[in-house]
Amino acid sequence: MTPPDSPTPDMILPQPPNGTRYGMVNRRLGVLFVGRVNAGRSMMAEALLRHHAGHQFDAHSAGLTPVDRQNPYALARLRAEGIATSGLAPKPLERFMAADAPPVDIVITVSELAATGMAGAWPGQPVTAHWALPDPDPALYPDAPDDPEVLVDAIFQDLRRRIDVLSLLPAHCLLALSHWEDEDDDGLRTA
Repeated sequence: MTPPDSPTPDMILPQPPNGTRYGMVNRRLGVLFVGRVNAGRSMMAEALLRHHAGHQFDAHSAGLTPVDRQNPYALARLRAEGIATSGLAPKPLERFMAADAPPVDIVITVSELAATGMAGAWPGQPVTAHWALPDPDPALYPDAPDDPEVLVDAIFQDLRRRIDVLSLLPAHCLLALSHWEDEDDDGLRTA
């Protein structure tokens, strides 16, 4: 419970330019998960967000250098939970930077390469965050367990926890964060 004198998110977040408070958001927020190849982590995040909070968010995913195949362990894990995988496919990041792209209010990188490769590159003023997650490709992750299903399960559980938290945040507060102005900050970053 919040103490009575504690500020609420509405009180500490920046106000819109016209001085009115952020009100109810009457549309789903666009969320883009960006990974290295868009075959595992970012794809699982897209499917999880659609499944758990599709009424609040339009979930998308893309990769810096997308591959032709999806991680079979990631697909199997999603299917085991009853999460739809139809329509999931690796997509290039450029698709979401085009003028006719769907609106993107939040960009979440899930690989170190994506986080560093996208620094300052995103058009507009979306909220940005980085969720540090290991690569589910055992060939690229030397400390991975011998069983790739164990690693994918750990990533899945971590993503589900983070998406549960994201879906609890009020949309108007998330939009307000995109107007945060701090010369010492390149964007909201969470680990």
